[in-house]
Amino acid sequence: MPQYLSPGVFVEEIDAGPKPIEGVSTSVAGAIGVTARGPSEGKPVLVTSFAEFVRTFGGAVTVSDAVKQSFAGGHFWDFPLSVKGFFDNGGQQLYVRRVCSSTATAAGAQLKNGVIAAVTRDVTSPSDTLVLSHLIGIWNTAAVDLWVAGVKQAVTVKSYDPSTNKVVLTAAVGPLVAGRDYIATRPISAGSPAVVLAAKAKGFWGNAISVAVAPTTPLVLNLMAADGELEAKTQIAADAANTDTFTVLDATGFSANDVIAISTAAGTLLFTVASVDAATKSIKVTTSGTTFKKNWRVERRRPVLPSAGPRDVLNAWGAAQLYLGALIEIDDGATKHYTTVVAIDGAKLTLAAAVPGTLKLYEQHKLRAIELSIRAVADVGGGNAPIDETIDRLRPTDQNPGPDFFVAKIRNTSNIIDVVGPSSFQISSLDSLPCVDPTAGGVAGWMPMSGGDDHLEALTIDDFVGADHGPGQRSGIAALEDVDEISIVMAPGMFAPEVQTELITHSETLKYRFAILDTPPVNPTSQTIIQDVRAVKEALDSKYAALYWPWIAVRDPFARQTVELAPSAHMAGIYARVDDDRGVFKAPANEVIAGLDIGNGKNGLQVEITRREQDLLNPRGINALRFFPNRGTRVWGARTISSDESWKYINVRRLFIYVEASIDQGTQWVVFEPNDEPTWARVRQSITNFLITVWKSGGLQGTKQDEAFFVRCDKTTMSQDDIDNGRLICVVGIAPVKPAEFVIFRIQQKTMEQTS
Repeated sequence: MPQYLSPGVFVEEIDAGPKPIEGVSTSVAGAIGVTARGPSEGKPVLVTSFAEFVRTFGGAVTVSDAVKQSFAGGHFWDFPLSVKGFFDNGGQQLYVRRVCSSTATAAGAQLKNGVIAAVTRDVTSPSDTLVLSHLIGIWNTAAVDLWVAGVKQAVTVKSYDPSTNKVVLTAAVGPLVAGRDYIATRPISAGSPAVVLAAKAKGFWGNAISVAVAPTTPLVLNLMAADGELEAKTQIAADAANTDTFTVLDATGFSANDVIAISTAAGTLLFTVASVDAATKSIKVTTSGTTFKKNWRVERRRPVLPSAGPRDVLNAWGAAQLYLGALIEIDDGATKHYTTVVAIDGAKLTLAAAVPGTLKLYEQHKLRAIELSIRAVADVGGGNAPIDETIDRLRPTDQNPGPDFFVAKIRNTSNIIDVVGPSSFQISSLDSLPCVDPTAGGVAGWMPMSGGDDHLEALTIDDFVGADHGPGQRSGIAALEDVDEISIVMAPGMFAPEVQTELITHSETLKYRFAILDTPPVNPTSQTIIQDVRAVKEALDSKYAALYWPWIAVRDPFARQTVELAPSAHMAGIYARVDDDRGVFKAPANEVIAGLDIGNGKNGLQVEITRREQDLLNPRGINALRFFPNRGTRVWGARTISSDESWKYINVRRLFIYVEASIDQGTQWVVFEPNDEPTWARVRQSITNFLITVWKSGGLQGTKQDEAFFVRCDKTTMSQDDIDNGRLICVVGIAPVKPAEFVIFRIQQKTMEQTS
């Protein structure tokens, strides 16, 4: 109880009255099947349209005739068509678990080490100037390898311009072709750490993936003097041509031997000050013959490293954007230094390797963080656009693991590739940057993956049944347990007894699910068709499953031909449609089946059956699909496969599932509440309010509430022993509506003597 320690008015909120119970969804389906691609691990994936299914799991499943003939458990290759049938018939939410052979392999590729800078502009005639994709590893006098049409030649850098990525060589080269030719600023080798990539999911589809990787410099910082702000800034006061002297608006702060930067329209020029005349505000530099323009900005650039002392500490504006272990490039405009960051303290950076004396670093010189960009393209075929991903800002270090670490970001971001090795690494030099070997074949700069195989010839019934290795580690039918929302389960096209038994067991164990089963296809010319179908039902008995026959004819949009298909997914779509349009209490029967190819001569059915033939099926719990002139092809049965007469109707079973699951979910608040009359009253009222809604919507029989249901939760439903042992028992009875399966009109002959 609350404590009141001093006088006053206290306002408190109390929780009283019934809690509302919200009805659970009954139209969310879960299906397992073989797909062309897509995830085969983790939780089942939700798709809300056939187009989304194709984007995630691919289109047609290509299977050889030999595999089709050798696999006796079902037509697993028709799964994508079944998914289409689900959505064509009104389904809206489908969780898909991809089934793979236990021997299926994922395509892979191993990156090498090195740095490649691609030529990005054609050179039609020999020239000493190139435009590259980046300038990492490029500095004055750097000796690099130029690859032209696969032939290597040694070249030397004369100068470079970071603003345009232009490089001037000491000799002319060419002609060159953009996208084909490149410069290797670091030789390609099979060094360590070697990065091993793999397709995100197993299967042959991964062999159509190609990857490209490149170093980037997305973060550029200005170096600064230890005391921060620039001390002297001014502008040129008047034009001065072909001279070494110019006047400024304010010469304060400038003195001999200073390094100054003058900003021009073409870039920044650096000069050393020879002398300063404070009276005339003129500055003389050591370089002559230069043209200076009015209003050009002049800034004093102080050195950022001491003339004597340690050279492993630098200051940079925005240093907090860096991270421990970052690989950086320090650039003085002529020479570069590469090292890693070992400590960050405000603007101060401590480096792993001291800056050599060959670099003359001043304020506004650049520090660049080197990161990686990877692009993966998967050609999915079937007339669909390729899957094209680019992942930028990949940190090449796990010294401080985070979401941008190379391995973690690819694993968490990419839909088509994964990093399988190494799990951790620290790239501390250009030589260990991952790189695609352009000489390995394929398109220049791209590495194709290989080794992916579905091994459908090794697919077994056990792969569909699956195994339970705990949450997120389940496979096959067992994986559907990972999603609570699923209420309809199926394995379209699979008629193996082991699969059907597992679907039934799964539904009975979890209680709030209903399985839709398929019969095997039949030979239309057989004289024992009805007996064969009846035999399928002999081994099945459950109030949590239904069976439909015959198979249906649909148009295969991938092969552009008519094929025969098991009807379970189409039926699941009809279940969902009826639930949404009418309610779960309405039997999913006397409904038109959408998506049939009625031009097959049998009105979209594998076999057309008559009432006399259905008379032999319906009592056994086999629901028929039949054609009726002027009414189309319809579902003409609403029975479970249960031998218990109380549960012979699908809508009765599913209504109870709906009520039970809704009450279960909506009364979780009762747990650990006081087990006494106030709680019992709130429970009674909560359930009563919910059942009134069900009754008024047409789900329960009776013209009065008392005829539709009752709710009891009091000392008549539980003993003192129950209360002492923490058991709160509520008894609920409902009168479900039954379908009018047999509509009988009794007609008699009326004579003149009869008055009524």
